[in-house]
Amino acid sequence: MSRPEQFIDEDDSFAIDSPFDSNTATKQPDLSGSIGGRLGSGAGGSSAGPQSLTSNTLPGGYHTNTLDEPILTTIGRDFSKVGRKTIQVLYPKGRNDALQEWDLWGPLFFCLSLAIIMSFLAPDQQASAVFTGVFALVCIGSCVVTLNCKLLGGHVSFFQSVCTLGYCISPMAVASLVTLLAHRIFVTLPVVAVAVGWSISAAIGFLAGAQLANRRLLAVYPICLFYICIGWIIIIS
Repeated sequence: MSRPEQFIDEDDSFAIDSPFDSNTATKQPDLSGSIGGRLGSGAGGSSAGPQSLTSNTLPGGYHTNTLDEPILTTIGRDFSKVGRKTIQVLYPKGRNDALQEWDLWGPLFFCLSLAIIMSFLAPDQQASAVFTGVFALVCIGSCVVTLNCKLLGGHVSFFQSVCTLGYCISPMAVASLVTLLAHRIFVTLPVVAVAVGWSISAAIGFLAGAQLANRRLLAVYPICLFYICIGWIIIIS
């Protein structure tokens, strides 16, 4: 039994649109847009360029756009800021706005410098242990002192306090360098004593804005203990 043939009527035929036919070509959606205009538009609807998007206030209080500048320029500016903050610690003048732009490069540099110098002062078989101990003491001690200040109700940022305590180690690093070069107790002892007093005075002065009221002594005691411990390690080395 043969299968019935299916016929397509001419009126029922259909045509396939050709992509090359201008009459049947569909209009493509407009995908273009102004990303900068939508992101940077303010209350008045005006668009802002990429500069306004990347020059907002950054963590630490920085206001500089570093996306399009050479890396050597960025490194040079960071080193200049570290030097300026170190001078503010060694010569604390106009400390009202000192260390407002916190960073961790300076504290890391002074912590590593102190740990490396102390490892040179230690015997060869104890050099790595001394380096690790000094580095851990500075890092953990700074965090503990900062947490103590915040638990007492001090109005201070965590990283700003750690930054301040780290920069105040710079006199201790100088004292350890003098100890490495002198190796005389009558030279080391007064230098370390002056460095400890200098660090304590600078740290207390910079953290004076924490507004601790009647709990100031409870916050000053850990700071003094922190720097006295570092000074004692330098002396016994």
